[in-house]
Amino acid sequence: MLVDMGATMQASIKLTRTMLEKAIIDANTSVREFALSENVDFADMVSGDRHQLAAFFADGSETVINLYKTNNARGDRRISIKGIKKHFKAGDILTIEVINNQIQIRG
Repeated sequence: MLVDMGATMQASIKLTRTMLEKAIIDANTSVREFALSENVDFADMVSGDRHQLAAFFADGSETVINLYKTNNARGDRRISIKGIKKHFKAGDILTIEVINNQIQIRG
């Protein structure tokens, strides 16, 4: 679900065990819209392209968000977040938004 809070976009992902174990998450509509708000357009990417965004978890620890298209014929749109397993469990709803000019990941 994408929430437009004025100029702030918020992406939302309900995490599954497989997402956490494999660190592979399909970029849902809210993720793609958030990426676009950060000048990353999946429509302009080709298979194998990757963009990284610096981000922070709610506790202030640094992380990296990878937005990419898989290197296969379909070019699936994906997101991965470094260290996600330390901060979330299956069933959690993860949100990504810009707060004070920083990308923050919260539960």
